[in-house]
Amino acid sequence: MTVRPYQKKDFRYVQDICVATSKYVDDDNPINRATLTAMCCDYYLDNQSDYCFVAVDDNDIPVGYVLCSVDRDDFEEKMNEQYLPLVRKLNSSDYFHYIAELKVTSRFVRQGYLAHLHINMLEEYKNQDIEVELYNALESKLREMYVEGIYVICGQKAEETKAFCEKMGYEDIDYLAGAVVYGKKLFTEE
Repeated sequence: MTVRPYQKKDFRYVQDICVATSKYVDDDNPINRATLTAMCCDYYLDNQSDYCFVAVDDNDIPVGYVLCSVDRDDFEEKMNEQYLPLVRKLNSSDYFHYIAELKVTSRFVRQGYLAHLHINMLEEYKNQDIEVELYNALESKLREMYVEGIYVICGQKAEETKAFCEKMGYEDIDYLAGAVVYGKKLFTEE
């Protein structure tokens, strides 16, 4: 497997990985798929693709990804105008949960954690070395763009993900209902 920048041809593969690694893995239907991808991957691929990387197999098919947004204002504006209306129409429960999470996570931006990410690998390809490579590709890009800090939200019971975040130098900076928020400063004031 290798890591490379996201390309438009990867769009459906990334959506498939998003669903396959979610709570909807056993209930993959058009409504759940549209809801999940609107919340967790479409914005990033459509608007922040320079900050998206994929792990690909020998046939150049994505088996994992890291997606990131570095512009909170653009993220909130486009999510509210383009993506969340569909979520509200299809699954009001997920919509209201997501809106509440957005309000809470805005405080991390005020603390200098301007970027946030999603990282997922298909189970049969999970390999911490590739996940580290994915993350390092993103972090290198963020440092190049002088992004001060980054955060990620992990499920409280996602022990493997939490261990990965800690291995990559993240610290727990907050707690949400059923989740831990990890943050990492890439640049600090001296």
